[in-house]
Amino acid sequence: MDAQMVAYDEASAAGHVLRVALQHSECVGGEVLEREHDRERVRLDMNVEMPLDAKADGVSSSGVRTCEPVVLKLPANWPWQSPRFYLREDFPRNFPHLMPFSTPPRPCLIDGDQDEFFLQFGLVDYGVFHLVDQLAVWLRKAAINGLIDPDQGWEPMLRHGYRDIVEFDAERARSLVDQKGGWTVWKAKYYRRGDPSGRLGLDAEAWLTSDGERTPLKKSEGDDTFSASPMLGGIRTGNTVVAIIWPDKNPDGSARVHSNYMPEDVETLGQLRARAEEVGCARGLNAFLSNLERSFDGFVLAAPIPIAVILCIRRPVHLIGTESDIELLPYIVEIRAGSRRQSLFAQGDDEPTSPTAHYQQISAPLMRSLSGSPERSPLVMLGCGSVGSKLALHAARSGQDIMLVSDQSSLRPHNMARHALGPSHVTQNKAEALAAELAGFGLRPEKHKGDLGIDLHDPKFAKVLLPKQAGAIINSTASLSVREALVAAATSHHRPRLFEAALFGRGRGAYLLADGPRHNPNHTDLMAEMYATIGDTRAGKLLFDPDEGLAEIRIGQGCGSLTMQISDARLSAMTASLALEIDDLLTVPNTHGIIVTGAMGDGTPDTSWARQRVPPFETVAIAGTDGWELRISKRVANRIRAEAESHLKVETGGVMIGCTSARLKVVTVVDLLEAPPDSQRSSDLFVLGTQGLHAAIEARHELSGRTLFDVGTWHSHLQDDGPSGTDWNTAAELAAERTPPSILLIVTPRRFHALMHTKEPD
Repeated sequence: MDAQMVAYDEASAAGHVLRVALQHSECVGGEVLEREHDRERVRLDMNVEMPLDAKADGVSSSGVRTCEPVVLKLPANWPWQSPRFYLREDFPRNFPHLMPFSTPPRPCLIDGDQDEFFLQFGLVDYGVFHLVDQLAVWLRKAAINGLIDPDQGWEPMLRHGYRDIVEFDAERARSLVDQKGGWTVWKAKYYRRGDPSGRLGLDAEAWLTSDGERTPLKKSEGDDTFSASPMLGGIRTGNTVVAIIWPDKNPDGSARVHSNYMPEDVETLGQLRARAEEVGCARGLNAFLSNLERSFDGFVLAAPIPIAVILCIRRPVHLIGTESDIELLPYIVEIRAGSRRQSLFAQGDDEPTSPTAHYQQISAPLMRSLSGSPERSPLVMLGCGSVGSKLALHAARSGQDIMLVSDQSSLRPHNMARHALGPSHVTQNKAEALAAELAGFGLRPEKHKGDLGIDLHDPKFAKVLLPKQAGAIINSTASLSVREALVAAATSHHRPRLFEAALFGRGRGAYLLADGPRHNPNHTDLMAEMYATIGDTRAGKLLFDPDEGLAEIRIGQGCGSLTMQISDARLSAMTASLALEIDDLLTVPNTHGIIVTGAMGDGTPDTSWARQRVPPFETVAIAGTDGWELRISKRVANRIRAEAESHLKVETGGVMIGCTSARLKVVTVVDLLEAPPDSQRSSDLFVLGTQGLHAAIEARHELSGRTLFDVGTWHSHLQDDGPSGTDWNTAAELAAERTPPSILLIVTPRRFHALMHTKEPD
């Protein structure tokens, strides 16, 4: 061949492509060829750089010539698709990055979609030039056997583009491989479409999927290991098997390692046997096929049944993208158990066999690898509504297990406006419907359909709803009764961290609560703290807006059902951010409670998020009560101590702001009001003034969206003594003057004392 020969017609597309290719330094010649099937073609003569000794011979040790002819074919919809490059017919096939079953051989030039690579260049000429450059690099690496970089890993056989699929968990298959060699059989299901007598990969196609459940090859009456449904629309489904076969050890006892790259050229059962012999799997394959034949003795099944064979090959280095050195080669061959058969394989070793693509089965490891998420402890989802269902599916898609889902209500038509599940689940219980959806991810959560606000008080149910194996429990019910029941049930010995997630302000606002170590602060603490500190922020305005903070609309005529008006897009955006916050918090030690708030701007999807750390609350038993407790925000406790320390010679005090739960027997303090200017301070007495006090209390109540109240007063003692008779009288006066319960907190140099006077019944 004259490497300098150039012939092209600039007026044709092929001629233009040739002119562009010749601009590359390694393209030393070429010509426009005759059309083939009405497609324009170009031959490129590519110079291949290689070591001097190989260059002197004109061919490398791998079989690549110093000048390689490559045929470039333009597709029918050129230039909207990239040109295809084909090597000579006798080009060696034992290279990685060769497209399977392509004749002539076709190199894979791009790690990804070649058309997308080509189209990224605005100018067609640039796209052609860069593909020619990729071709030159490919040939140069092939000449020195450098298409596999051991540091990067072993390049598996190219298997994309095959019509037939086997879906299974690769890591489970690899875990079977030992040094001795062997085989096992898994149950599988299949889907076959096309001519029953047609050849897979050509006239028909099959998809097999296996969960990795082992099964013996013992066909008997009533056994459904193999089955075939009637044809429906050219499709048949049924049960079958997948055989996993791994190599025997070497004669010296060492593990069998196959270091040669092989072309995927298996087309018959005989060639599959030869491939198994080559990689050390012949004994296992023959044993499987013999047992398969025996299992069908006396049984007839007229329909073709596709079975899968997975050869496990140990490579010298790990495969690219994995830590394993086991390459999996899947194939499908069909058996026909006719009444007059001599073998399940009608054509013997000439029985067509189809190399297949492998799809990794949906599993937690697959989801984690694709999402980049670490392995975490499982979740419990309390509430399976719009927010809860989306959080659950976000978790499932990141490979996190979900142990339990809980919801007592059913899906109704209006839920479809933004629920993660579709209309086919309407009328089903939400927990059952969500559990069914999660089953598709390989998850098997328990289902609770009772009233959480009641069942959490029952120790038997609480043990199930708060399992110690869980890493987190997420409450998305937006229910005060569930929040309080959860706080009451989650004692300090319960290990899982508790989260509460909710939206407000028609979905433009969101909050996430994460309790602290040993559930201190708990969710009632954090909710009160949020009310006290959210202030004049965008999130605060949304939360406390009387028209939109808790806006509701009717969704059924005369039924009295209410829900928040919000689009699915907005809810999804906010919930996705909450899921990210949960993911992040589960990766760091639990040292503080956390309040996360988010607010979306008006007329824009821009959202600002803030995270607030909340130390454990200080707790004080309230004297004079039947087990009530005062819980004081650390921020407020520090203010009280600082105020007392600034008055070392006189007693001082003020008003406590917070909220009360009679069900939990808790008074929570999250803010203070300074003592009015007419207050009296002396060394043995503090008298709280009244000037402007009522107005200040009302103003603080309104500022908190009417969520925080006056819950009592505090004053200091100069000595480290407990409540005096005067203090008890003051507590009685507070009980008479204020809405109960009203707490009197006494601050001494070393501790807090709390008391409350309970009114005697009339």
